[in-house]
Amino acid sequence: MKRLSKRWVFALFAVLFLSSLFLVSVEPALAKTKFFFGLNVGVPVTPYPVYAYHPPAPVYYAPVYLAYPPCARVWTPGYYDPHGNWVFGYHRHVCGPYGY
Repeated sequence: MKRLSKRWVFALFAVLFLSSLFLVSVEPALAKTKFFFGLNVGVPVTPYPVYAYHPPAPVYYAPVYLAYPPCARVWTPGYYDPHGNWVFGYHRHVCGPYGY
């Protein structure tokens, strides 16, 4: 019984393998290379394309006036945080309280 079941398993495997060959695409076997060799000497063969549209008109924004003094920009040097990770230096803005 064991020999018979081993033959059936082998036969089933062979049938599935051979039937799967019909499902495989032929294109990979006939693949063509995309290799291209060109020599660019800096001289265009055709004229450069012309942009067909006019550039948009410039937009003028009204200036923004600040009613308060600007914040000071202060450099914070790098340091190790409590977890032992290095934190790189960065700029921070120091703003005083704005009172009326």
